[in-house]
Amino acid sequence: MNEFVAWIDSHTKQLIITGVIILVALFVVFLANLITRRFVKRHKRKRTITVARLLNNIIRFTVVIFGAIAIMGAWGVNVMPILAGAGIVGIALGLGAQTLIRDLLAGISIVVENAFDIDDVIEVNGFKGRVIEIGLRSTRIQGWRGDVKIIANGDITEVINYSKNPSIGVVEFEIGQQENLERVLKILEERIGSLKDMYPQIIEGPTVVGIVKLGPQSATIRITAKTLPEEHYAVERAIYKFTKNLFEEYGIKGPMQRMVIENDARKS
Repeated sequence: MNEFVAWIDSHTKQLIITGVIILVALFVVFLANLITRRFVKRHKRKRTITVARLLNNIIRFTVVIFGAIAIMGAWGVNVMPILAGAGIVGIALGLGAQTLIRDLLAGISIVVENAFDIDDVIEVNGFKGRVIEIGLRSTRIQGWRGDVKIIANGDITEVINYSKNPSIGVVEFEIGQQENLERVLKILEERIGSLKDMYPQIIEGPTVVGIVKLGPQSATIRITAKTLPEEHYAVERAIYKFTKNLFEEYGIKGPMQRMVIENDARKS
């Protein structure tokens, strides 16, 4: 115990400086987080939010690095080579941090090249979901079930971004061959347009494409609608429901189901 007290007495200055550096670093990180949160609340653009959060990550990373260097300097470590740049690169490579550097550069590249933003729906390595965070080292993607996949930025080589362009909703359904096709198409064209007023995510349409397939007992009709990115699922469900109610209103029937009964007299 006496040795511990003696050690504290002999290193009081270094301990005080270390404490001050840590408090200053925490304050800078807290201030950066506060500014970022307020900035994000005021600006709703995904691109702006993405850049703001990335800058926040860069600030935190920089504060940690230089805080660690300052603490080492307070304890008598020669930090001049590190500040010159050669030392920190050598330490990073010596610790096998090539992957870390690759991920950092990839994270910056993702934002600079505008590959995707926060809240974009993307697919990476077969996993599709909404981007909830773009960090310096990794990106977090949340699937439709709520599961979150964390992918190192350096591993993101190919991306499918579903949020860059409008989506196309496609609905197909069958009607019986006994129905008057021209009458059915006319009813659809006259009534289907009312869905656009009910669903603001529809950009264009719905459009009755027409007959796309004829079968022995049915005809297949296709309807399409251009929507905001990744908003076509709800529109497709609405079109299915609307056409079902419409067909019930006008008595339009689906294809007749045929049952074939074979009577083999030899089995009796």
